[in-house]
Amino acid sequence: MSLQGPNFSSRPTLRINLSALKANYKAIQKRVGSNTHVAAAVKADAYGLGAERVSKALYGAGCRNFFVATAGEGMIIRSAIGDSSSIYVLNGPAPRDAALYFKSNLKPVINSLTQAHIWAEATENAKHVPYCAIHIDTGINRLGFPEDEILKLKKNRSLMDKIEFDLIMSHLACAPDASDPYNEEQLKKFRRLAAQFPIKPMSLANTAGIYLGKPYHFQMVRPGIGLYGGKSTLLPKAEKTEPVISLMAPVLQIRNLKPGDRLGYNSTYIAKTNRSVAIVGAGYADGIPISSSSQNGNYHGHATLQKKRVPIIGRVSMDLTALDISELKKRPRIGDWAEFLGDNLEEDSEAAQTLNYERLIRMGTRARREYK
Repeated sequence: MSLQGPNFSSRPTLRINLSALKANYKAIQKRVGSNTHVAAAVKADAYGLGAERVSKALYGAGCRNFFVATAGEGMIIRSAIGDSSSIYVLNGPAPRDAALYFKSNLKPVINSLTQAHIWAEATENAKHVPYCAIHIDTGINRLGFPEDEILKLKKNRSLMDKIEFDLIMSHLACAPDASDPYNEEQLKKFRRLAAQFPIKPMSLANTAGIYLGKPYHFQMVRPGIGLYGGKSTLLPKAEKTEPVISLMAPVLQIRNLKPGDRLGYNSTYIAKTNRSVAIVGAGYADGIPISSSSQNGNYHGHATLQKKRVPIIGRVSMDLTALDISELKKRPRIGDWAEFLGDNLEEDSEAAQTLNYERLIRMGTRARREYK
């Protein structure tokens, strides 16, 4: 039998299942009901999956509201999906970005009195001004109007007249834990402060917030990680979403280690028995965190080969990762694929002591993206 697989590349591949992405969007829409819009967080290049292809797929699934972090990200989404959707920019307006808001019809999220004045000044002589959103900080203490500034904004009639908004929003801090009383505190504060303004659509829930129930849904929810197959709560089995992404790395070489043989940088792995090792073509430049390296005989990362989980051994390097394949029944061929993440996104992220969010966005740009 040949030890070489079919025609292959040494370049890793990201397999992105757009059908699963759309199914996740529709599952969330079904959960919140037809009276609540499901927006999509597509910031950070759609969590590393490719903003243009992802936003087009979500638009095809019915999404008409998108959230990005910066105006530059918004411009990319606008060019991909056309003019018939709302694109909100979470980091808010800044003087150097003003032209992008008008050119790409982006809606800034106003997070403070300072940003309100920046937006009012930018729109002073504009003929067609995009709507904006008002972001109320209800306790996460990142971006957003604190309560005292909300009251000042309400009293500033001239400023209020200059910023036309079509959404009032906030962000939950502890939504993954449904038992945390801080969720209800934020909900009550959001209702109270939003009541200072004319009635507008409201949005509070991220992916985890969706699973807190109907009181948190309002007129719009803003899932991110749930769209991409990641779990967001302490009860992941309740989240009916499908895996979307797999990182595939080709087997480049098979090595046989004898007792005492050392492997990788700093010799962090020393074989105690005869071991078979597959060297695969992906490393931390492709999103396999160095924290997945084995340490002191403990495994912190795995891949899937021949439908079996095999441990990462030694230190993950920039371009290569070593896998212990000693327990496989059949010797892999050169060019066979080792799969990272996929169905094991949560397990792999926890083992590497990181978040599923970070695993996705740190995929880098080297891997070929293969969309299904």
